[in-house]
Amino acid sequence: MYGKLSEKYAKFKRYVKWLYVLYELNTQIAICEPWEKVFCHVLLSSCISLILYATYAYVPSYCLLLVSYLMPISSNTNQTSPYVCPQSEAGICSSSQSYLT
Repeated sequence: MYGKLSEKYAKFKRYVKWLYVLYELNTQIAICEPWEKVFCHVLLSSCISLILYATYAYVPSYCLLLVSYLMPISSNTNQTSPYVCPQSEAGICSSSQSYLT
């Protein structure tokens, strides 16, 4: 049982090493010096993390906004929405609530 497990672990380890070599060759990092490799890895990982954070933070609110534009609430219902802005006498929204996240 442990022989199969160690064999699968060694196979997985070889696969991860092969993916890393493939990544280095495709991005041309294999020909760089070690300090250049570190710089490129940090730059690439920071760009990917910023993209993932922006996707997590901003895309859901934009999707909800798009859905509200495409499928507006019917005017026949008498439901009051918590997002309706109370307007003052000048017709300006008097609420200081921000709708952007």
